[in-house]
Amino acid sequence: MRRFFGNVNFEDKHVSFSDETLKHIRVVRLQMGETFEVVSQGKVFVCLVSNIYPFEAKVVKQKSDADSRELDFDLILLCPLLKRNNFELVLQKSVELGVKEIYPYISSRVIKRIDNREFLSKKERFDKIIKSASEQSNRTIIPILHSLFSLDSACELQADYKFIAYENEAMKNNLLPKVNIISGQKVICLIGPEGGFDSREVEMFTAHDFVPVSLGKRILRAETAALYMLSVIGYLGEKK
Repeated sequence: MRRFFGNVNFEDKHVSFSDETLKHIRVVRLQMGETFEVVSQGKVFVCLVSNIYPFEAKVVKQKSDADSRELDFDLILLCPLLKRNNFELVLQKSVELGVKEIYPYISSRVIKRIDNREFLSKKERFDKIIKSASEQSNRTIIPILHSLFSLDSACELQADYKFIAYENEAMKNNLLPKVNIISGQKVICLIGPEGGFDSREVEMFTAHDFVPVSLGKRILRAETAALYMLSVIGYLGEKK
């Protein structure tokens, strides 16, 4: 069943959508009497198309919270600002993997050099990618893409587990530990840029409770490393 983010009026059970979402609805051509799902304020509703022109829908029923596809812990990605297509790939797939927050950063070895003003000019497109991926993967929240930040400020982020993927750990068999992630906890995954981390950066993070880990013996591209790490952490958190 198709899913969209909208706003449910709890008094008359009608649903409203943004102009962007209405355009998407027209593209997929929902038909009169067809049912679909709407996420409003973190809740999921089954809705019925009651009119085509203009498009209108009404709530049929609210789904149980037990049907949620969300991870029961907060998965947070700290990702370098990669070349456009690679960064957009990471945004899309990390949302599908259950990430809740994404912090894009710049560091001494980031290849893609833009300032915060240029990043903000692209953020609308990035947010659209995140929203679309949230709908496609049946999320009940739209993950947050934070503004561009420096690695120094990332040290201050608090979490129950903080991992940094570091290529120098590759031959030490120091793989991601099989941690027991419980509901409500926060897990941060920090991925390095195309040029890798500077050793001083790694020292800075380990001094702030980040644990250096290997993602295997092979050297992975930044976008591959991000998705690999999120997949492993997601699996560990969902396997009870």
